[in-house]
Amino acid sequence: MSDATRLVRPATPAGHDPSRAAQRAADPRGWRYADDALRAVHRVIAERRDIRRFRPDPVPDDVLERVLAAAHHAPSVGLMQPWRLIVVRSMQPRLAIRDVAARERLRQAATFDERARQFLDQKIEGIVEAPLGVCVCCHHGAPDEPILGRGTIPETDVYSTACAIQNLWLAARAEGLGVGWVSFYRLADLRAILGIPARVDPIAYLCVGWPDERPVRPGLESSGWASRLPLEHVVMAERWTEPEAPGPTSPPHALDRAGAPDDALAPRTSDDAPARRVPDDAVTAPRAPDRAAAIRARDRSDQLVKPGGSLGALEPLIERWAATTGAPPPPAIRAGVLVCAADHGHTAHGTSPFGSEVSAQVAAAAARGETAAGVLARAGGHELLVADLGLRGPTPDGVLDRKVAHGSADMATGAALTAEQLQQALAAGRGLAVQLHAEGVDCLVLGEIGIGNSATAAALASLLTAAPARVTVGRGSGLDAPALERKRTLVDATVARHACGGATTPERLLAATGGLELIALAGAVLEAWERRLPVVLDGYATAVAALAATRLQPAAGAGLLASHLSAEPGHELVLTELGLEPLLDLRMRLGEASGALIALALIERAGLLHARMATFAEAGVDDDVR
Repeated sequence: MSDATRLVRPATPAGHDPSRAAQRAADPRGWRYADDALRAVHRVIAERRDIRRFRPDPVPDDVLERVLAAAHHAPSVGLMQPWRLIVVRSMQPRLAIRDVAARERLRQAATFDERARQFLDQKIEGIVEAPLGVCVCCHHGAPDEPILGRGTIPETDVYSTACAIQNLWLAARAEGLGVGWVSFYRLADLRAILGIPARVDPIAYLCVGWPDERPVRPGLESSGWASRLPLEHVVMAERWTEPEAPGPTSPPHALDRAGAPDDALAPRTSDDAPARRVPDDAVTAPRAPDRAAAIRARDRSDQLVKPGGSLGALEPLIERWAATTGAPPPPAIRAGVLVCAADHGHTAHGTSPFGSEVSAQVAAAAARGETAAGVLARAGGHELLVADLGLRGPTPDGVLDRKVAHGSADMATGAALTAEQLQQALAAGRGLAVQLHAEGVDCLVLGEIGIGNSATAAALASLLTAAPARVTVGRGSGLDAPALERKRTLVDATVARHACGGATTPERLLAATGGLELIALAGAVLEAWERRLPVVLDGYATAVAALAATRLQPAAGAGLLASHLSAEPGHELVLTELGLEPLLDLRMRLGEASGALIALALIERAGLLHARMATFAEAGVDDDVR
């Protein structure tokens, strides 16, 4: 029918074709797809999966454009089109997102009781393994903007954005791509990392890439976590007939009636905890993890004669080591053991039962090989280096002199260090890492010596995480109840003096609390990452130093390993903040790198298994047992 013919039929609505209407009346299924296309539609819906493991191969631009276009074709009430798509290819923001996801994963695990270990099997490395991420956001528009349908359903823009997510996911599956939905983060962190404005909500962060797994069922169903209800259990006729709705009683992504995001969208320990950000210089400063090496290690783990994932926490440990060095851990590890020593001005307030002279005595004994760290380092054939960063007296014999000051000032009454002293201590720590790297060591093991440094570590942990002293302060070297209360009071006073909210820089916090040995260890962490050296943390103080290092440079966190969980109450908080699971829990509180050296034997055994176990093909075992 021509346009001219249409124009002379005034009774026919514009755009209406009577012949087509007749055709539809005769065959109401005229819009139906052909059988093969219909089967493809239902297949892609049925086979959509949440992918956790990815290959590093890039996604071609034309494929990505088709997937994003599918998202953009989502339905939206009033044609508001609220979705916005941020494509994230750069490694630094993805590393930062991985770090916050690792932290929130550990925090949320505690809410699952007996299923916590099963929850911890949920992998997040896809954030950096996948070649790109897509953050799907909802732009709410002006609050007074009239939108068709919003008067009835104020959250309709969020629901439309959810449709865009599903469109993207299904199109990706049809292209052979995998998509993984990251559900562990704080909204404030993701906003800060990606620069998302206040009127826009991140609804989903998706990892997109070629999958390294082909799950036939949803992952949580395969693991026994949950299963899909039968269709007849969720379909009702005419009106609600189910006596009680299963599952949560309120939506996990609830919005208030004005359309503003509820902070329930992202779990957190403290509303005052500063949001993470990618440092301004992060684009050029750090190197990225070697994900290709990690995937090679994972591929071999998958081929070994064992059920998939049956080595538990040792398998991600092997991948993490490979991502740092380019290869799995060797069966025999020669570590560079760096023990830094310093004194602290706040001990004048009775924060330790020992005098500061003990710091020098213990450092000298460690250098002679007479302490736990010395004994374990010598037995393992490791390179031990004990360094004086800030002992009050002269540097003891056998201890390397890298003294920045004769102890730090009292953090409770003012800044413990000057800005110049802070930079000197960071540089000294970097230099010590360089020195050990030159000895050909396989990794760094960190330890510390310093009377009063558990109070310093607690104050720094409180400033970095916004946790109160009752959470971060422990008994240290053995305080009684009155002394413990004095220590908590001092840490609270220190935090109150120095805390300045989210605008506080890591450098300012480090200078405020001091701990020349802790700052040197933070510098060593930064240098180790650049030199492809994994860093095995000891206890509470070294973990706080590492946390400070990741605030200075987030990428450095990718090379950290937590050896054990100490008896100090703040240690678990800091490891969670780092996104690290400890290998051991022995209730140790000795320090000096002793716990890390004990755990090193476990890392060696992981490397031995990875190198010496046979593959299914080598052993002639049917790999269906996987």
